[in-house]
Amino acid sequence: MDRNRIITIAVGAALLGFLLGFLPQWSRANGLRDDLDDTRLQLRTAQIENRIGAALAESLRSNYERSRQVMTTVFSDLQAVRGQVSPAQQKEVDAILAQRDEMVTLLARAAPESSQRLMLIHTRYHGAFSGDTAPATTPAGPSVPGKPAR
Repeated sequence: MDRNRIITIAVGAALLGFLLGFLPQWSRANGLRDDLDDTRLQLRTAQIENRIGAALAESLRSNYERSRQVMTTVFSDLQAVRGQVSPAQQKEVDAILAQRDEMVTLLARAAPESSQRLMLIHTRYHGAFSGDTAPATTPAGPSVPGKPAR
């Protein structure tokens, strides 16, 4: 064999060895990157839910201005994640975003009914993003002795 042919075979073998080591690692890295993206989205949606809960807590404490500030951030965050979620979740996000102006106005006016509206927003959001299949209603409490159950 001549020298050029030996060099060509050696380079080909080195390239083949490189590809055999590179391709599995590249595939694994792509899978991990997808997992990381999914985890980041889950974290972001969980943070939004926590902020809705914080706004609700502030509203229940009659701290409507702080609640309004938190909800303004929530609505901005919802717009940012809207394109990254499933179509069913997008529908719920759109329904929540449709309430933006009214909700901010209620909180700016320190309207007590804003707390009830925040509870409904939180329930709707939690239902869309938690993966729970249970209905978002509270069952009736136990009946009082001597009174018929409803």
